[in-house]
Amino acid sequence: MRSRLERTSALAAVVGLAVALVAACSSTSESEGETAPTTTTAMDTPSADVVLSVSGEVVAELDERYQSYNVEMVEVTGGEFWPPYSAGGTKITRPPIDLSNERLRNMARGLGPAYIRVSGSWANATLFDPDGSTGGVAPEGFRSILTADQWRGVGEFAHAVDGLVVTSFPSSPGTRDETGAWVPDKAKVREFLRFSLDEDIPVVAVELFNEPTLPPGMPTGYTADGFARDVAALDPVVDEVMPELDLVGPGSAAEARALVINAAFGSAEILERTGPVFDVFSYHAYPKVSERCGSTEGSEIALSPEFLGRVPADADYFRGVRDAHLPGAPMWITETAQAACGGDRWAATYRDVIRYVDTLGRLAVGDGDVVFHNTLAASDYGLIDEDGFEPRPNYWAAVLWAKLMGPSVLAPSAETNVADLAVYAHCTPPAADEPGATYAVVNSSATETRTATTASGKATVYLLTGENLDGMGASLNGDVLEVAADGALPELAGRQSSGAIEVPPASVAFVVDPDAEACR
Repeated sequence: MRSRLERTSALAAVVGLAVALVAACSSTSESEGETAPTTTTAMDTPSADVVLSVSGEVVAELDERYQSYNVEMVEVTGGEFWPPYSAGGTKITRPPIDLSNERLRNMARGLGPAYIRVSGSWANATLFDPDGSTGGVAPEGFRSILTADQWRGVGEFAHAVDGLVVTSFPSSPGTRDETGAWVPDKAKVREFLRFSLDEDIPVVAVELFNEPTLPPGMPTGYTADGFARDVAALDPVVDEVMPELDLVGPGSAAEARALVINAAFGSAEILERTGPVFDVFSYHAYPKVSERCGSTEGSEIALSPEFLGRVPADADYFRGVRDAHLPGAPMWITETAQAACGGDRWAATYRDVIRYVDTLGRLAVGDGDVVFHNTLAASDYGLIDEDGFEPRPNYWAAVLWAKLMGPSVLAPSAETNVADLAVYAHCTPPAADEPGATYAVVNSSATETRTATTASGKATVYLLTGENLDGMGASLNGDVLEVAADGALPELAGRQSSGAIEVPPASVAFVVDPDAEACR
């Protein structure tokens, strides 16, 4: 990710290059948008539902940390958050997470490199207290304290797992003057940034606040004008203390899709007032809320095309806003998961794997783009169970994505008329054991096995399956996946194939083709 200064000086060149690339590629690819499965019949191998191949060159270069995750501020400080359903109730007071835990760190290493976003609703009322002057008691206008040791712990965790930190500042009444204007010194912005520099905490980007468009976390009657005023107050402080820091925003939520409540104002309203101050365009998108927040939609929707298409549809909406106001800026979805409000019960099961991989595939469309899963290890939507740090099925999907799907995105040219079979193609990561193109073949049918083969006939297959949709485990090529007691990952070996590859119901096959010319 480039610094904000580099991005500002290069903006004209980026726009010109983008125009040239669109013109050069118009005969072989569509303009930037949702990556979706295609709809023609495989030709060379009648026994296969799809022949995997790519045409042309790389169509997008994602951020190398495209797959990233949240460690909520409330996890760092302790406080109220969505409890696992097994704990009962809608909110629970939790102790701080132990980011020094060896098992957790080893498991997180399997997801790197990644951005680690430390934010969330709790961050909007959390005061940084580096010298302990509060005695651990939040002063009036705040709800929580972030200590020096807790923030150092975030930095140590990030360094240990190949992570870079993204965060946000408090927005609560304690940060505001008598007119309601946000005052950076009341929010201790300078102290926070200087401490991060002095302690080598790798903070590389910030959002001003978490979800500024939602009334619960903001002052009564907060408007787009107020947010623009507050952003203007932050900018000179960042330039003074940490000029290389990227400003991410606006970070709207419940705008394209209402989630219990509607956004009080929209991203376009903000950007019309701020101008192009953000280095990265950000937003939040969940396909639904969980039963904690009143949803009556059950797990039967998990594999449906309509459900799988919700977040990509929201991304298309926000892409239009980005194009109008911040053309060329990377798009970061800084929160997403199976459902808002901690996730449904089935967020923790194998049933959600199809959505997890399909969403990553569909959103991988633009240079510098990033997807932040919420969360690493909190509540039911966590990749890792917070009780004992047990891996959930989505964790294994994330590990395989990190291992096999690099930042260079390709356009699949071999297509299928099978509606429940989606194919996404990337070059393998630069550090991969086997260079080539990796196809993520997603079978969302709950009943039908599909088949695939590569154009070259050669493939290394990593087939991710579950014993059943509601199970808590996953298997790779038939072997149950488990981490060691210290969280170390098992060997993740593919199997060689020279014929049709069976992709069972509700499974994902990561298929590596070493002969793909586009990745040489």
